[in-house]
Amino acid sequence: MSQGPVLRRAISSTMNAKSIFDTCDRDHDGFVSLEELTAFIKTTEQVPSSAPLTPIIVNNYERFDQNHDNRLDFEEFVEMITNDTFLKDFTNLGNRYVKFLVVPVCRTKRITKVQLQRMHTITGMYENEVKFKATDIGMIMLSLIQIILFYTSFKDQLVFKHDKRQQVWRYVTYMFTHNSQFHLFENVAIQLLVGLPLEMVHSWRVLIIYSAGILGGALFQSVIYPYEDLAGGSPGVYSILTAHIATVIMNWREMSQPVVQLIIFGTFSVFDTIYNYITIRNSDEISYISHLGGAVCGLLVGVNILRNLRETNAEKIIWWICIVLYFGIMSTFIGLELRLNLSKGAQPTR
Repeated sequence: MSQGPVLRRAISSTMNAKSIFDTCDRDHDGFVSLEELTAFIKTTEQVPSSAPLTPIIVNNYERFDQNHDNRLDFEEFVEMITNDTFLKDFTNLGNRYVKFLVVPVCRTKRITKVQLQRMHTITGMYENEVKFKATDIGMIMLSLIQIILFYTSFKDQLVFKHDKRQQVWRYVTYMFTHNSQFHLFENVAIQLLVGLPLEMVHSWRVLIIYSAGILGGALFQSVIYPYEDLAGGSPGVYSILTAHIATVIMNWREMSQPVVQLIIFGTFSVFDTIYNYITIRNSDEISYISHLGGAVCGLLVGVNILRNLRETNAEKIIWWICIVLYFGIMSTFIGLELRLNLSKGAQPTR
């Protein structure tokens, strides 16, 4: 059993402090006597009533009976059962009860308030991680570079052109080019509104996901529509949207409203990628297949590299499934792209 601040301040998910206190207080006089505590601990520890635990119990009892009236009131009782030393002495009690209750204390370390707060399924723990740090500027810098390059003459050297596939940097650099101001600022707005909060929790990993979405979008576009060009950071934007789905999946128990977030990001991502591609296909202005490629890569890479605050066995299985799927999909599309280039007999552009 791990001993630490969380352990010291927590008790069971199924019983709050009052219910534990009431269980000990057998005569219901509002206090726990030494005899009541002894009976409760021996029952919890699953040892015979004749076992020699009394000296240990007496020592703990006297230490937390701060007004020395030979009985524990509610606050004294809670302070005792959330203390590291007490929990080390009585392992079964700690394992059973230490999970959820946060007990804030004042400077004198007297308990002033008792609150229930989830510490194992930990609803809201993810939201507590959303804190801006000085290093969380990846989305901001990316957006600034995109804005600056839009107003320069570098677009021809950066955009993905189907007849210049040998210039491999174009599979990524097209994210710095956009066809219109609306296209640019629409993407920038989503990057900042959706990507920045994600970056506050997951830091540099968000830029990796964005880049994976950009590469995936280019490969999907080039293989399926080999005679069309591609510009804009939209595949990266969709990778961020599905990365939110990934972090909901991997931090389901730690989020306050996982179902709501899954519905919001899932509905938008599915509608604006799969549905639009099926019904509209690619148009002259919008490459829905590249959006789909970015979304797929964002989801799979997101599951693999985003922070998982508390990993479960099921999440480990999901992790392996996603990593196998990602490398399988990327290997397939890279192989098809190489075959496409070789079949055309393309030569490097000088």
